[in-house]
Amino acid sequence: MNDVVIIASKELREMFRDKRVRFNAFIMPMFLIVLIVQLFGFVMHAAMGATKATVYIVDTTGLAANALNKSELKNAAGKGGLGIQTVPSIEAGIKMIQSEKAKLVLALMPPTTDGQIRVEAYYDPKQQMGNLALAGMKQAIAEANKQNLIQTLAEKSIPASAAEHLKLVPKEVKVGGVGAGEMIVAILPYMIVLFAFSGGMSMAADLVAGEKDKNTLETLLITPVGRNQIVMGKFLALSGVCFLSSASCLAGMVLAAMLKTPGSQEMFKDGFGVTPIAAATIILMLIPLVAFFASILIAVSSYAKNPREAQTYLAIVNFIVIMPAIFSQVIGLTDLGSKLWINLVPVLNTANNIRAALLGKTDWTAVGITVVFSAVIAAIAIRIAVWLFNREQVLVRV
Repeated sequence: MNDVVIIASKELREMFRDKRVRFNAFIMPMFLIVLIVQLFGFVMHAAMGATKATVYIVDTTGLAANALNKSELKNAAGKGGLGIQTVPSIEAGIKMIQSEKAKLVLALMPPTTDGQIRVEAYYDPKQQMGNLALAGMKQAIAEANKQNLIQTLAEKSIPASAAEHLKLVPKEVKVGGVGAGEMIVAILPYMIVLFAFSGGMSMAADLVAGEKDKNTLETLLITPVGRNQIVMGKFLALSGVCFLSSASCLAGMVLAAMLKTPGSQEMFKDGFGVTPIAAATIILMLIPLVAFFASILIAVSSYAKNPREAQTYLAIVNFIVIMPAIFSQVIGLTDLGSKLWINLVPVLNTANNIRAALLGKTDWTAVGITVVFSAVIAAIAIRIAVWLFNREQVLVRV
């Protein structure tokens, strides 16, 4: 075991000396998490503020709609959080939309024979801000119509409840403990799994294939250390880097939560949400996962003739490994997340249980199955890596 530690220490020193490794495995995960949180938070903050956009109303002077109708429209827009300005004609409003000076232009039309006043809404369907402003206006007018109906019913001594034969009353049911926000739950499991693999992939090609290419592997093999100890030392070093790279995502999330920017405040408006129990659960499931990833990376690096060939193989393996992680982002749209067999799908099982932990809905049976199954396939992968490293025809492939 002492020889394994010596080899692992040697590999770790070489890894940490490499600026590329330090950046890709540790700095990049934190940077990307902070960047993603700020970007999504900014977009959500901007979307919430889109209802405060300015709406232009065509001057209705000379039309049958009187000043009261215009006033009602302004009141409805105000309730929707929309600013109001006037524009002299529909043509002028359309030109403003075409020049992107206006997002939404409203025009009051003459009332119909039954007294209904049509409001024409001009907007660019390809402009998201215009669509958001239109949605806000629809909601505001619907509320204004409802209030008008209730007032009419009251004048006829009809109870206001008659305006809503069916009324939907949302009642939130808190399931589980405190959880992270929706966007955090969507991106963090994927990012944790992604960097558990890509953090180690950044130096895996040099781990064995690189030593073949530089003719330094023979020097290592003639030392009084068994091949099993050599490969296990490399495995421990690579596992440590994979784990720290993945943990950097959590560190990046903490850093993003500490920033007092509009993006961070929007993403963490309900609090950080990652409880100590959730963090401990994530770490527990990461241990066998990074062991599995490190074993695969060493096996590929051992089999490859040189770093260039290793990079080719790793690109294929990266695609296969990351696909289940990508699916974890949309599993919440299905009922598959609660199925026990999901815990027998490598990578997806870990990502799915990380998602549940972030939601505060940890299923310890699922976590146990995931940890045991991941440990089994990691042990199998380690055995394959050791077997390849002990094959002479593999190590002399140059």
